[in-house]
Amino acid sequence: MRRFILVFIVIVKFYPAYSQTTEQLVDICVDRMEDVTYLRDFQVELEAAQPGRPEPVARYSMVLNKNTLYRLSICNAETSGAGIIKVFDNRGLLASNYISESDTHYPFFDIQIQSTGVYHIFISFKDGLPGRAAGILSLVKRL
Repeated sequence: MRRFILVFIVIVKFYPAYSQTTEQLVDICVDRMEDVTYLRDFQVELEAAQPGRPEPVARYSMVLNKNTLYRLSICNAETSGAGIIKVFDNRGLLASNYISESDTHYPFFDIQIQSTGVYHIFISFKDGLPGRAAGILSLVKRL
């Protein structure tokens, strides 16, 4: 019994945590921000896509202002799939941190809003993998 307790203590003390919580991911993302103002976070935890069904997507709507430069960032949990954050308006996709043609992910992207209105932020995980992430909307500057 003593040996079991000793092994348990060693495992708990030295084995890294399974994954960060979404609140911890927000803190990580905010700590990485430079010269921007935090506005809002989007905490996401999605299951894996089921065969024959669409990939799970978290959807958020926000009013963004004309002549403003915003930054959208994403931080993934260590055990998650690659997080993809996209911005849409009523005409379609405006920007994303993932470029499918080159299979490239970016930790953030800036978007200049041309007209005040409702914009939709979608967060998903590449290839429908399960994941946990935090998206951050920041103000870069007013133009």
